[in-house]
Amino acid sequence: MKRILPAYPLWIIDPNFSVWSAHDSPDNDTTFWTGKTRRAYGFVRYDGTTYCFLGRKNDTVSLAATDVKISAFATTYNYRTDKFDLTVEFLSPLPPDELTILSCPVCYTSYKVSPRNGRLPDDFSVAIALDEEFCYDEQRAEVVGGVLPLKQFEAAFFTRARNLVMSNANDCIAPDWGDTYIAGDESWFISETAISKYILTGTTQYIRNNGERNYIMSVSRRQSGFFMTAFDDRVSIFYFGQWLKGYYFDGDKTIVNAMRYSYENYEKITNVCKIFDQNLQNDCAKYGHDYYTVCCASLRQSVGAHKLVKTNKGDILFLSKECDSNGCIGTADVSYPSTPLYLLYNPELVNGMLRGIFDFARKDVWTFDFAPHDIGTYPWCSGQVYGTNQPDNKYDCNCNYVTTWPRTHQMLYLRPAESDVYDFNSQMPVEECGNMLVMTAAVLVASGDNKLAKNNFDLLKQWVRYLEKFGLKPENQLCTDDFAGHLANNVNLAIKALCGIEAFAIICQTLGKHNLACTYFQKATTFATKLKSLVGDGIMPLAYGQKDTYSLKYNILFDKLFGFDLVGNEICERETDYYIAKANKYGTPLDTRKDYTKSDWQLWTAALTEDVNKAKSIIAPIAAYLAESDSRKPFGDWYKTTNGLIEHFFNRTVQGGNFAPILRDKQICRFDTTKLTNK
Repeated sequence: MKRILPAYPLWIIDPNFSVWSAHDSPDNDTTFWTGKTRRAYGFVRYDGTTYCFLGRKNDTVSLAATDVKISAFATTYNYRTDKFDLTVEFLSPLPPDELTILSCPVCYTSYKVSPRNGRLPDDFSVAIALDEEFCYDEQRAEVVGGVLPLKQFEAAFFTRARNLVMSNANDCIAPDWGDTYIAGDESWFISETAISKYILTGTTQYIRNNGERNYIMSVSRRQSGFFMTAFDDRVSIFYFGQWLKGYYFDGDKTIVNAMRYSYENYEKITNVCKIFDQNLQNDCAKYGHDYYTVCCASLRQSVGAHKLVKTNKGDILFLSKECDSNGCIGTADVSYPSTPLYLLYNPELVNGMLRGIFDFARKDVWTFDFAPHDIGTYPWCSGQVYGTNQPDNKYDCNCNYVTTWPRTHQMLYLRPAESDVYDFNSQMPVEECGNMLVMTAAVLVASGDNKLAKNNFDLLKQWVRYLEKFGLKPENQLCTDDFAGHLANNVNLAIKALCGIEAFAIICQTLGKHNLACTYFQKATTFATKLKSLVGDGIMPLAYGQKDTYSLKYNILFDKLFGFDLVGNEICERETDYYIAKANKYGTPLDTRKDYTKSDWQLWTAALTEDVNKAKSIIAPIAAYLAESDSRKPFGDWYKTTNGLIEHFFNRTVQGGNFAPILRDKQICRFDTTKLTNK
């Protein structure tokens, strides 16, 4: 079977329910996004034999897939035996333009069995079963469960007996809380003996023996149909004192409502996903099938590593988890690379990324005149955890950042300014100011909604002034690629500052501050002239004065998208030519220092060129990396260009950035800059 991805998404809901197959065929153990085993099983009982098409179980015939197909929201496998053919589709309905569907915590597994002799045997059935390890993270714990006898279907559930809601804020974890459901025509909460009886005889029976492993299972005796997998986290997010449930549960809806909604609207929801996918295929067509593959590999992962909630004021929050990075929630420089996907399909989700940073920046504990990095560790929005001081004194007690495991961090957002919680040298001042300004302006242009910018204009003005003062020649500091270390005079960071100043001009014009907008347009023009003078002729270096160096200048993107083009097409084409020439087997290194790269930034550079063939040349090695990497994990964005091995950073939201070429083509963020030329 031809491989497409290193790992295939099966059921993706949010960072706390994300199930994958890290094999060419799913007849192996399924895993959580972290790589920890979360065993799910798919059975077909047929003419005296039980076949296993998902997972591996004793006394079954393992059924290997003959081919696999991925689309925007689905992973589909085909199987063949001498008695029947089988098609199974794992669908995670996460359309970013349909928030009710996106936030409904239910996935589908549909199937169709085609008998070779034209009829099904008397003992025929199809089943999905989940092992009890869905209920806890590392250590086995007591599990309880049951079955809900609903009118149209039955839903079996299980959960940890002591449900430790919101009890861990580490990075690569599965939750020790929440209720997992499997729903179908008939459902069971049973133990190992009952599973074995089904495998050996095809019959279902309620058996629960003490000491045995527990399972939930749903069974269908129809030739075709679907199952539902659902997860109720009970509480989704702590937001500066507010306990928030998922967006779908607004208005006292429950997980039962969610399953009923998904069951009753199956045709509608699947059709929404099909239409979205067809439109995506059309948008990707000019760049070839490789690009469609990259976008499909990105979409479910990016959306599903967020959580969508509403504040007590009714404002949307769309909060990312920094998966396999440090677990931070709502990180500004993780939101920034992801924005192309969301600007395309629902700019309000970008507002949902911005609100947390704006809110935290107003807390007394944040004393800097630049933008924060994050607002906590998922799922706790309790204050930035990146770059904290760790003084061992009467007031801090060496506890600003908790390193024990499991853990939840202190309520840093409550600290007074005098606490001196944050270390300046560990911050990203130019990076985060530029990110917040650019994202705010991009939403304004894409949606026309100016409320968030208007309410936070004082902060935006403060941050653009920081860029005016420090952006042209950035001091020795971190940028979003913090794994590469501190760097002074970072040219790509200076370009981000330029885009931030351009963004502020757009914000001012949109808010009716025309004179100020024209002033900042002139400041951006002067800034760009100085920057290009400092860079000199030829390829832009990694840092001013560093000859024979380069870096991916992905930050030019919004200069093009906004329509300023102050960097200029000539430079963009020269840069992309150079990146293509410097490419290794699996892509172009991020800069001169190492052979690793970032997938999202490469796709941003693919959007800098007007030449489709050049863009294809940047895309092709990334598709090859997906198909050939030995790192069998969800789509990793930081990896080696020579051998395709992931350094770190998988299952991250930043892969939304891979939609940058489409965003450029649609011109959704293009602003009429002629409005800024006269006062």
